Amino acid sequence: MNIFETALLRYLKPDQLALIQGKRIAIGGAGGLGSNICAALVRTGFKYFEILDKDIVDPSNLNRQDYTLADVGKPKVECLKARMLTINPDAEVNIHHREWTANNANGLFENADIIVEAFDKADIKTTFVEYYATRAPFVVSGNGMSGLNTTTSSVAVRKVGNIFLVGDGITSIHDGHPALAPRVIQCAAKMAEIILSLTL
Repeated sequence: MNIFETALLRYLKPDQLALIQGKRIAIGGAGGLGSNICAALVRTGFKYFEILDKDIVDPSNLNRQDYTLADVGKPKVECLKARMLTINPDAEVNIHHREWTANNANGLFENADIIVEAFDKADIKTTFVEYYATRAPFVVSGNGMSGLNTTTSSVAVRKVGNIFLVGDGITSIHDGHPALAPRVIQCAAKMAEIILSLTL
């Protein structure tokens, strides 16, 4: 147990940390939701991750995604893995720098206890959730967290079977709502909280 993991015992009981460290988390998408979920989970003690994303870091990502200027032009999954290992060098982070489709999904995320959908395209989000709903104990999916919302609660959670849908389910960057850090990170934090609750 390294110094980071030992320090977690100030906040978690040994049996709680053992439960957290025993879970395998798979994440499709390493953008605004995925990168911030990973940051929250690795800081909470999770250490087994499998992450897939086909994109590289673009300057336009930095307003809401857990990357820096030094990451621009590099694959998101590689930068995210490196960042997670600076928090916990004993984390095991298996990455895939490629696109996800139902046709190439065989062999991916097979041993995951909880699967996270964090893509930004509606068609991929739907296909991904439907694909893993029958293949994993739990699927946590984020949707509708763009723009500003000052009149109602920003985050809602809807449970359908073993699927947790997090977000307002309405707003989209494709409808002219800007993707901004407060709501994106709020949704990511709620998704991470659900994963922690399912674990403990």
